[in-house]
Amino acid sequence: MNPKKKIFDWYQTHKRDLPFRKKKQAYPIWVSEVMLQQTRVNAMLPLYEAFIKRFPNPESLASSEEEEVLAYWKGLGYYSRARNLRKAAIFLVQNYNGSFPKDLNSVLKLPGIGNYTARAILSIAYDLPFAVLDGNVKRVLSRYYGYTENILGSKADSDLQEKADLFLNTEHPGDHNQALMELGATLCLPESPKCLLCPLSDFCFARIHQKTGEIPLRKKEKKQIQLSSEIFVLMDQKRILLVREPKMRFLKDMFHLPYGMVGEVPEETYAPTPFFLGLKKILKDPKPVGMFKHTITHHKLVFSVFVSPLKGIEEIDNLTKKFGVESKWVTLSSLDTEFPSSLASKVKKFLLYLES
Repeated sequence: MNPKKKIFDWYQTHKRDLPFRKKKQAYPIWVSEVMLQQTRVNAMLPLYEAFIKRFPNPESLASSEEEEVLAYWKGLGYYSRARNLRKAAIFLVQNYNGSFPKDLNSVLKLPGIGNYTARAILSIAYDLPFAVLDGNVKRVLSRYYGYTENILGSKADSDLQEKADLFLNTEHPGDHNQALMELGATLCLPESPKCLLCPLSDFCFARIHQKTGEIPLRKKEKKQIQLSSEIFVLMDQKRILLVREPKMRFLKDMFHLPYGMVGEVPEETYAPTPFFLGLKKILKDPKPVGMFKHTITHHKLVFSVFVSPLKGIEEIDNLTKKFGVESKWVTLSSLDTEFPSSLASKVKKFLLYLES
């Protein structure tokens, strides 16, 4: 039996029962693929189901407010994904009557959709002959073909895309793509792959030559960056100040608690903003209440949390106007809804402890 047929048959028997596989519809497949970027299946499933229940189609997503979409995205991180999802839904409603186009180039023009996501949607929803290439598929194909180049290097994507195209089962492209991804997620694991259970075992270069520990080669090109930051909870009675600053390195376009890097920074884009520096000058002895660690991509941050009651808000208002910073006041109970990031949840724990 040829390997394409073997992996197809294996998938029909062993595929996981996942909600976005129930129907071949582009919208739920699209949402699931975007959510699964940087997120494991088990972690995204409850959030996916709640998101689809609230935004069941492109029209409902397009007509929503950004803040509500971000609130439903809370826990997944990388909030630009949610913003782009909403922008793309608006574009689909305005230009395609809410339907997902079937042309690869048209799909690639949608905000937030790259080569992998476009190919996944078109193949799974419409059975169009496009081979996908994600992290799991890269690992499977590298071992299968004996590809020894660094799969994190820029050359690997084009090399492995060629191999993915060559290996594609054009009769069942959607199931074939999902089978390769499933294989990488469940059997062809980064460490200790389960080769005895793999349908491609008889054809796999790495298994035959006992090189599954060496292939694929992964060399990270970016080193982890260590940063120290201060984050401020500014209180006016029971209200807490959130701001939205232009040109932020992190939390772009999001209302957030005022924060800034302290100490040495690797480059100017990490430097504290003029607003943050001005804020520190006008605060009178803010109270330190704790510290926590936080990770954003390859950045390891340590946040020091300060609380400062405000006797008057005129200086703050003047400061926000001076530096073109938007602001709004929220309650403690709505903090992590208005600032939908795990950062807010971590700060909120300190504030709840202070209240108890």
